[in-house]
Amino acid sequence: MDKKELIKRIIFFVFLAVMIGVVVFIMKRYEVEGEKTLPFNIEKILVISTVDGKKNEDAQNLWNISLSQVNDVFIYMNKNEDINKDITIKDITLENFKVSTTPKKGTLKLYRPTGELNNLYTYSQEDYLNKSLTFTGAKIDDLKNLEISNIGGVMAFRTAIENLGSYVSNEDVEIAYNGSLLSKVGITLEDIKFNLSFDMIIQTSDKVFFKGTINTTNFPAGDIITNGRANTEITDFSNIVFKRIQKNEK
Repeated sequence: MDKKELIKRIIFFVFLAVMIGVVVFIMKRYEVEGEKTLPFNIEKILVISTVDGKKNEDAQNLWNISLSQVNDVFIYMNKNEDINKDITIKDITLENFKVSTTPKKGTLKLYRPTGELNNLYTYSQEDYLNKSLTFTGAKIDDLKNLEISNIGGVMAFRTAIENLGSYVSNEDVEIAYNGSLLSKVGITLEDIKFNLSFDMIIQTSDKVFFKGTINTTNFPAGDIITNGRANTEITDFSNIVFKRIQKNEK
């Protein structure tokens, strides 16, 4: 092999090594940073925490209420106007719900909306904690039928800590269904704290899938024992990495 041919080979292998290095760098960067621009973004997550109660039949007492601590989660999505305006939401799936810190008392469950907007969880019975929820793109939001506006809208689910005890009394003329009832049955804020994470998969109308993991704040949203109820809005999603994934079209 003459010197000229050797130089050509060296240049080729140097160029190949550089190209491989660039590809590896891009792949590693994508693993860390994910998609820079998504067609749809999470605008905010609203969490509303309070207490729910179910009246028990009791001829001896004025009040006999089984208590649950509930957290209503609303996820607002908006469209990125810098992306092709013809792209819409085909569906969004929430799955892989994980509880990293469990409540010390009660039984944790997750429910889908089943009623009208003023009473979303009237008929909710099936526990979705180990399942998935899919909201289909439609003309307008319809939480009862698990539909989200295909140009951006809202999704919802409820977490409930059930079996926290029953409030039984003949003394109160009226009661408020809020966190103050928990203290009456010996439940503290530390007893009902937990953390939940889940995956979101966005399928767009051009058959592209984006997946990211969402870690919400600790539940409940605040000190509902003292304040009765609490709300919080999450708007910082800089720690969520969305990546394109391969998945069979639904």
